[in-house]
Amino acid sequence: VSQSRYLVGFRGDPLRVVAASIEVDSSLLSKIENGERLPTEQQLEKLARHFDIPLQKPTALAIAEKIVTSYASDTTTLQALKIAEARINSYLGDRNE
Repeated sequence: VSQSRYLVGFRGDPLRVVAASIEVDSSLLSKIENGERLPTEQQLEKLARHFDIPLQKPTALAIAEKIVTSYASDTTTLQALKIAEARINSYLGDRNE
């Protein structure tokens, strides 16, 4: 399930309604929805506002989609994600001190 399909289905809004709300044409939103195109930061912000959800949710889904589309076929991806998680946790811990 791509990030936008999940969000579009969140309230059952028709694609054209969501597209108008985030100020893109339906064909672009369809490409985003089908994983043929990734949303911009501005489009993610508008999606979050449209669905009245925290920006973190569509942003996390977009990052996950980038990882999947770029690295899903690599057998070391899960290992790399675990390493990245540890490094990010360390970075965030250093920032909070």
